[in-house]
Amino acid sequence: MSQPTDLRKANAAIFEHLLDWFPDIIQSVDSDGQIVYVNRKASEILGYAKEELIGLNIRDLYAPDMLLQVDAGFSKLKKQGTLTVCDSAIMSKTGERIPVEIRSFAVYDDDGSFVRTFSILRDVRDVKELQENLMHASRLASVGELASSIVHDIANPLAVIKLSGELLQGELERLHGTAQESAESLSDSLTIVEKAAGKIEKLINHLRNLARQSDARPAIVDLRQVIEDAEFMVKNKLHRLGVVVARSIPDSPCEVIGHDTQLEQVFMNLISNACDAMKNIDEPSLVIALSQLVDPEGVAQWVGTVSDCGAGIPEAERSRVFDSFFTTKVRGEGTGLGLAIVNSIVHEHGGTIQLESEVGVGTTFNIILPATVPSSLATVLAIE
Repeated sequence: MSQPTDLRKANAAIFEHLLDWFPDIIQSVDSDGQIVYVNRKASEILGYAKEELIGLNIRDLYAPDMLLQVDAGFSKLKKQGTLTVCDSAIMSKTGERIPVEIRSFAVYDDDGSFVRTFSILRDVRDVKELQENLMHASRLASVGELASSIVHDIANPLAVIKLSGELLQGELERLHGTAQESAESLSDSLTIVEKAAGKIEKLINHLRNLARQSDARPAIVDLRQVIEDAEFMVKNKLHRLGVVVARSIPDSPCEVIGHDTQLEQVFMNLISNACDAMKNIDEPSLVIALSQLVDPEGVAQWVGTVSDCGAGIPEAERSRVFDSFFTTKVRGEGTGLGLAIVNSIVHEHGGTIQLESEVGVGTTFNIILPATVPSSLATVLAIE
């Protein structure tokens, strides 16, 4: 055997040894989607022997709700050569769902024909747990911030219920008299009690949803309801600062796939931050809007807009607003986690955030999320 051949074999063995010690899964897939190479880390994380993985179709390793994402991603990778998937999930041999981030590139022959892919899959279970803990902490902080205003909101309906109860007692005592008039009066009082109790129930349910850590699967969510609920939770802050809100919301559903509580947290943070930015404005105003656009690839998207007329964000600070613990507020008024968590939630929903700001004029946040379409209700594509 020639010396160059021996050298190539030795180098290949060294290279494969290095890949086996790589801390992430490395895999190669041919043009038919069959796995032709995996490193040792793939066996450790997935629980398969290497021999079991070789020859499997790539779809066999992914969670069922990720298959549309896999097919779309594989097709896109063949065409453009590189692909990043921020939020996907593979399945171990025992059936455990493992969240992963994926970086892939394509290999072509001399004629430009697609040959195979090489991908790095990073196990992000620890990162997901940390993100969930941070989001839970942020939700608890939101609950604490709202506590004083909630007490006020609950006190008024309770007073109505108490007064209506007293009136009902009086009407019952007079029932033997004018029965018809008493019945009508009782009906009115009961309606008042029902509405007041409904307000309390809504407040309690919102607090409960914000405080709990959600493990529910994504579902179809109407962004109109999300924004209405978010505004409801900060309405006292808006009223206290005298903020005039202009709304532009479609009459028909604005549906995305995701977690309603998390998306509500996104808009609640943005509206609350907008209020803080307008504390020193004589006539504070806020625009909240929902609109639809279609990207260059023909994908429908919903755009949620929150725009204030506050102080604005200096250009030097705009690139840092989504960093954890960065805040423009004075010490003690903010943790610097709000927008970082907003950014995380939006990207987990396959979306993006656009920031526009001018000092002395105001700030606009656009939340862009993929709209639901009949062929993709099972998953959220998080492909960049």
